[in-house]
Amino acid sequence: MIKEDKKQAGLFCESDPSAARRLSDSGFGRMNGNQPVFHPLEVAYMLKLGIASSDRTLQKFVAGQAKRDRRFPFAFDVYSCIRQTGRIVRPYSGKEGAGYLRAYAPGAGRLEERPSHIICLLPGKAPSANSLGREIAIAHKVRLDLIVAYGEPGSVRFVKVAAFNF
Repeated sequence: MIKEDKKQAGLFCESDPSAARRLSDSGFGRMNGNQPVFHPLEVAYMLKLGIASSDRTLQKFVAGQAKRDRRFPFAFDVYSCIRQTGRIVRPYSGKEGAGYLRAYAPGAGRLEERPSHIICLLPGKAPSANSLGREIAIAHKVRLDLIVAYGEPGSVRFVKVAAFNF
C-alpha cells in the first residue's frame, strides 16, 4: 500500500518491498537509498492503472493533491497522455521544477540518463509567442526540446517549440 513518506514531504513510498521493486522495475519512482519513492503524479497514474493500492481512491487522491497545487489535475492529465504513448515521463527536478515534466525518447529504458524533452505545463488558453520567453530560456539552458502543454483537464493540446542554430 502506498503511503506518504514521513522523511520526505510530498513524496510517497510503497510499504511492501516486493511491490516497490515491481513498480520501480516498471519505470516509476526514483531510488532513495534502497527504497523507491514516488512523486504524486506517478502515484495517481499507478492508482488509475490499478497497479498500486492506497487508502484513498483516485478521485480523492487527485482532489487532495489539487489542494496542495491547483495545477495537479492538469499535470496529471498531461502525465497520463504522455505515459499512455509508451514514453517514460518524470516530474522535472530542477530549481524551476513545479511546472515542468521531462520526457524520454521513445524506447528509452527506465535508467536512461538524459531526457529528450522538457514539457512546460500551462493550463488555460494557448500561450502567445511573447509569453513563452521564460520557457524557451529554460529549455535552452537545460538543452532539451521544449513542448508546451496547454488546455484544460480532458482537452490537453501540445505544441513543440523548435529552434534553429546557425
